[in-house]
Amino acid sequence: MNFLKRLFSKEARVPRVNIKQRFELIGRVGQGSMSKVWRARDYNSGKTVSLKILDKVKTQELEARFVGLDKPKEGEIAVQFNHPHIVKTYEHGLTADQEQFLVMEFIEGYSLSFLVEAQNEDMKTNCLKYMIQLGEAIQYFHDEGWIHRDICPRNIMVSNDHELKLIDFGLVVPNTPPFLQPGNRTGTAAYMAPELIKRQKTSQKIDIFSYAVTCYEMLTKRLPWKAAETMEAVLQHINSPPEHIQNLLPDLDPRIADAIMKGLELYPQDRWQTINEMLDPFKQAYKEQQRSAPAKTPVPHQETVESARRKQQPDPAQPRRSEQARPKLRKKKQPGSSRRSTESKSESTEAGQAPAKKSPNASRKPERPTQKKPAPRSKPDKKDESH
Repeated sequence: MNFLKRLFSKEARVPRVNIKQRFELIGRVGQGSMSKVWRARDYNSGKTVSLKILDKVKTQELEARFVGLDKPKEGEIAVQFNHPHIVKTYEHGLTADQEQFLVMEFIEGYSLSFLVEAQNEDMKTNCLKYMIQLGEAIQYFHDEGWIHRDICPRNIMVSNDHELKLIDFGLVVPNTPPFLQPGNRTGTAAYMAPELIKRQKTSQKIDIFSYAVTCYEMLTKRLPWKAAETMEAVLQHINSPPEHIQNLLPDLDPRIADAIMKGLELYPQDRWQTINEMLDPFKQAYKEQQRSAPAKTPVPHQETVESARRKQQPDPAQPRRSEQARPKLRKKKQPGSSRRSTESKSESTEAGQAPAKKSPNASRKPERPTQKKPAPRSKPDKKDESH
């Protein structure tokens, strides 16, 4: 009977793909607990893509937890999403070795877990913006009828264009009664909601809790409780209140602080009921930040201020344009010549007339000995700012 089910199942009709013939594997770009991710070139489309190949044994172990529930496969779930802050999945299927694979857009950027640890200028400037983008992605999940179950920084990428994207859907389940029943405990321990840890009935509010933990960590570089790697350690601290975020960041906007702390409430009914409710104070604070931020002067072609300044300075290896245009100096006149006779000579020459010859017997007053002066020099041109 099981043989007949497999024979006529959808999986049996999925064509197998020879990965090495279909893709050029350029290099590994990530590895999760259940998969390997490659940067690859798709010979069919010519695109550079992310190729995710799921570990066959570990995937079977996960699916065994949902036996009898007909849980959709990760690829079947991922291809349905169309949101700017969720990685786009183009295709899914099975390899020749019967491993599940997904073909996704390739994101040039960094893992959010790296930015949390680095706390660099990008993170400090755009943290609230990234928090809002992540919340909008989770709300989209919920509106489409899903629960993510594994919101944490390692499942999130930030592109070089400062756009955040959710990238992993291995634990996503439908928001339907069979998948909300007590007993199934999957996720990343430090971000799990208390009801999930205690194997109680779950809801989309487990994602709200994980989102609040992630926001707390994005701002403070630490978890609301002492880090716990084992489930036993997590069980010990979930009943103690988290440290208030304003103890760590006294200058944090109270609206942001209160929103995060409400998302960390122990009991689901005390948390935000939807992600959108939690996002409202974030968005209000962000708008006020944008209004009060000083205006930035755009630099053409995305040049830095320093590079633009260097371009304005003249190249010392090149002569200045004013020096190139400077006329050659005339030879110094011999003593006794007068400036007026020189001007008279040049005026008659410019008019096309021959200079008049002075009679040798002409009477003239004796000239006073004058100090030797150089010929007049033309003023140099104004500095050309284009160099």
